Amino acid sequence: MGYYHTCPRCGANLDPGETCGCGEEDTANNQEREEINHDSNSEH
Repeated sequence: MGYYHTCPRCGANLDPGETCGCGEEDTANNQEREEINHDSNSEH
């Protein structure tokens, strides 16, 4: 019988003590979007 918990954000099954990286991916994607938006606004 295995023990795990589920990430409330993405639903991933995680081992005891394991933290999900889904929040880190969101942060990285947001930073990337901000850089792209900043670059495209600078060109105009």
